[in-house]
Amino acid sequence: MKKYYLITILVMSIALLAEAPFQIGLFNPIQLTGEGESVKGLKINLVHSANANMTGLDFGCISQVNSNFKGLQWNWVNFNKGNSTGIQLAEIFSTSANMKGLQWGLINHTGQSMTGLQLGFVNVIQGGGANFQIGLINYNKNSPIFFILPFINFNL
Repeated sequence: MKKYYLITILVMSIALLAEAPFQIGLFNPIQLTGEGESVKGLKINLVHSANANMTGLDFGCISQVNSNFKGLQWNWVNFNKGNSTGIQLAEIFSTSANMKGLQWGLINHTGQSMTGLQLGFVNVIQGGGANFQIGLINYNKNSPIFFILPFINFNL
């Protein structure tokens, strides 16, 4: 019976270690946790780091999240291949497949659905969702007015 308790504790310990609380990366693959691992906590990108999922605060130069992101991203470049929920702040470029929240940067791009607000010089939404764009050039594929407009565009 003691063996079963020991095995259960070991299995649960491994499951708890599935998400790292901290990531620091010089450039991928020279980083604390591997690209296939998830981070729940703080991620610091000295140059570039990549992870499967990220929940929490992500800041630095270039961040890559290969699946889901939740929290605040503040980098020169935010590159999210999956779903993003929260705030993306970028000095140069932010991209996400699906976004719920705020994208704020020089260039903002959402490949599929965007629910929220984009603020930047160039804003691009290639899918649906309830969204609003403020910038010099605003491309919104599903805009009820016109797909590309200066200053303001939206889809409600």
